[in-house]
Amino acid sequence: MVKIKICGITDLKEAKIINQFKPDYFGLVFAIGSHLVDINNARKIRQEVDASIPAVGVFVNAKFALIKQLVDAKIIQIVQLHGNESAEDIKRIRTELKIPVIDVINEDKLHRNSDADYLMIDARISTVTRNQLTQVDSNLFVAGGINPKNAQKVIDETNPFAIDVSRGVEVDGKKNIELIREIMRKVHDN
Repeated sequence: MVKIKICGITDLKEAKIINQFKPDYFGLVFAIGSHLVDINNARKIRQEVDASIPAVGVFVNAKFALIKQLVDAKIIQIVQLHGNESAEDIKRIRTELKIPVIDVINEDKLHRNSDADYLMIDARISTVTRNQLTQVDSNLFVAGGINPKNAQKVIDETNPFAIDVSRGVEVDGKKNIELIREIMRKVHDN
């Protein structure tokens, strides 16, 4: 069964939606953008969401100290890296913090494949194909413009471990319960 991560949770109302539909992961964004949450808000959301659903902290070139603070506070259980983090950065997070890492890759970062626990490609912009990834890279997340209408096509074309959705399940910048219900049904039927 394909797993699903609902990313960009920004408030307690959206946290309640996560509890209702029980995706495999939910994302808290600690990078500049419309889904940015601060540590205090992230803590409240983490406390609201069922403890069995891991929180993924999303970062772009963040300082190790920030990631460590969020891990130590038990706000996040997985780290997702979107920036220019090095293989050494990934290894440090995995070994010192003992937490899985999702590395968002592109053509320039294929050499980092073996350092992360999971890989993520953006289906909209990446030209990285499944064939370019090594056999050990079966833990592939696919993101980028995924919504209830195209989720099945993305799953069929990429055979991912998980899909990552955010704006594709939003209306006016907020998570929409009907769109989440629809995509959860489609994904978990695979």
